[in-house]
Amino acid sequence: MFNNILFFGRYNCNYSDKLSKYLKKHSNNLIFIKSKKRNEKLKLKKIKNKKLDFIFCYRSFYILKKKLIDQSKYGAINFHPGTPNFRGIGAVNFAILNQCSHYGSTAHYINEKIDSGKIIDVTKFQLRKKESVDKVLSRTHQIMFKQAIKIFENLFKDKNYYLKKKSKYQWSKKLYTIKDLEKLYEIKSLDNRVKLDRIIQATYTKSFKPYLKINKRKFFLINFNENI
Repeated sequence: MFNNILFFGRYNCNYSDKLSKYLKKHSNNLIFIKSKKRNEKLKLKKIKNKKLDFIFCYRSFYILKKKLIDQSKYGAINFHPGTPNFRGIGAVNFAILNQCSHYGSTAHYINEKIDSGKIIDVTKFQLRKKESVDKVLSRTHQIMFKQAIKIFENLFKDKNYYLKKKSKYQWSKKLYTIKDLEKLYEIKSLDNRVKLDRIIQATYTKSFKPYLKINKRKFFLINFNENI
């Protein structure tokens, strides 16, 4: 049983809600905070100076500062929707673009730098050819949920379980940024059909679309081969 737990999830995320209910059953006090968008400011009033066993982050947009991380007695753990070779933003996009054979999720301790804390677990699955970003993300969130449950169960037995274990995984040096992702979404040329198809597969989702820029105006691709 945990004592005080701070759990960051996401609005309209079924897995975040399920994990919240799970943690509530296994802790004396759970603080559940949902994030909505990037660069959202975190209100710290109800958690300021509060002693915590753990901080867990699942699909959360919040970037935690050292002062908050240090409030967790046994550490802060994040579930990153991507493998260690894809740090930062747009992991799934660049994995598809690079035609990787596998993708997955990475559980790691949080420090002051983005996706650089000690890795404690990596779960992978095989990527299918022509699989869309939305489908890959759906599979990723599913295995990330199962990964979280597995890690919670180990921590119930021993709160220092992963602190004592030596990690066999390493983060890549490359950190993908929002600029890298924005650059990927802009189609520079229509001449190379193979390259164009790869960019579309790696960027086209229900919420976001690749685009052409003509005279400083953006023209988005709409309803282009929805079955990719």
